[in-house]
Amino acid sequence: MPESQRITRPPVVTILGHVDHGKTSLLDRIRHANVAAGEVGGITQAIGAYQIEYKGKKITFIDTPGHAAFSAMRARGGQAADVAVLIVAADDSVMPQTRESIDHIHKAGIPFVVAMNKVDLPGANPEKIKADLANSGVYVENYGGNVPMAQISAKTGQGIEDLLEIILLLAELEELQDNSQETPATAVVIESSLHSQKGPLATLLVKKGTFQKNDNLYDGLNDYGKIRSMIDYSGALIENASPSTPFQVIGLNKVPNVGDIITSTAGTASAVSSDSVVVRLTDEDRPKIILKADVQGSLEAVLASIKDDAEVLFASVGMVTDTDIQNAQSSNAEIIGFNSKISSSVAKLAEVEHVKFTNFKIIYQLFDYLKDLNVKLSETKAPKYTETGQAKVVKVFNFHGTIIYGCVCISGKIHKGDLISGSTISSLKVGKDDVEEVKKDQEFGLLASPVIDLKVGDIIITQSLESKI
Repeated sequence: MPESQRITRPPVVTILGHVDHGKTSLLDRIRHANVAAGEVGGITQAIGAYQIEYKGKKITFIDTPGHAAFSAMRARGGQAADVAVLIVAADDSVMPQTRESIDHIHKAGIPFVVAMNKVDLPGANPEKIKADLANSGVYVENYGGNVPMAQISAKTGQGIEDLLEIILLLAELEELQDNSQETPATAVVIESSLHSQKGPLATLLVKKGTFQKNDNLYDGLNDYGKIRSMIDYSGALIENASPSTPFQVIGLNKVPNVGDIITSTAGTASAVSSDSVVVRLTDEDRPKIILKADVQGSLEAVLASIKDDAEVLFASVGMVTDTDIQNAQSSNAEIIGFNSKISSSVAKLAEVEHVKFTNFKIIYQLFDYLKDLNVKLSETKAPKYTETGQAKVVKVFNFHGTIIYGCVCISGKIHKGDLISGSTISSLKVGKDDVEEVKKDQEFGLLASPVIDLKVGDIIITQSLESKI
């Protein structure tokens, strides 16, 4: 087909980066909707999507709650984005989450542009950011590489048009073909939740074909319901959705997972789906929790981020239920919510059953809370050691490879079995006699296992479990 007749679809763009570097503010500036100020903590709480039109061309932006959701889409074959924007604050530096974003972008194999945000601030240092990016393997244009960069201010709007121009250029190079005539229609789930009145809801991003109102929906061979209503990013009812179009569907018979593939014909997709995510870990030294979240995308993002910090017994979307309280009570667990709700009757039951429910609106406060729980739990489970005595090394003997330290006790008492820097005193001798303990001012010899490196003049401190004192 001649270039002039080639039909392309809109690019799908995701923005990744550190939580404080302005992702939500940038999305807000681009869509000209004052939502960033209303979001608690200035971070995204749930997955969403919308389209803009710039110079006659549409661009779709998806908004994930974190890198975990982005990875979930790829893991299930539901690669959603065509172009990524890596946002970095000009007055800060490359942070651990920035490096995670770079890793995710590289694994996805999609082109990206660096959006250096907050260039209007007095502390902005673009050259430092470029150097930090280079140290992380990202070489921008005019700094030894070919990764495009736009210097922007999400607050003032500076450089936003430059960023959009670069996005369209990257999309043009990708030659994104319109496949709206293909069948069956296929979409990836980018948001899902359970509504108390509407039932299961999901935001779908069309990958190919065109979805029509009243289409049946399938997850592989499984019936997923029927499109009763289609709602676009502006809240308007629509009758069809072509590639790169995000829309919310009403009519599902269960809540899908983020990244699941939904089609209009049975037997054409392979997706991982469940009504709720259930994770059972075996590390009894971690706090036991039941996790609730407002939407599936948030649930998966939290689950992926706390896998080393908690034993998640059950995890699901929706309000806290009587069953959650009963499960928590029987498992000696507490309930952690992310943008979750609890009715007064269920809250009363939790009070009666002495089940703790803590809800968070900022995801990183939830992470910090679980880390604090781990610290407290480890403090209660960790063995308690008490100093028993101190000794000075006066001689070191080597008997055919066996090291014996000649010491004098200078305080307290030293016992066979006491610990010295992770080693155990396996033998104590006063003269030629084996003894169980030595007291202040006594000279003695000790053998430690494993051997430790001590020198004449060293002061050793011995410890013992409190239960032995």
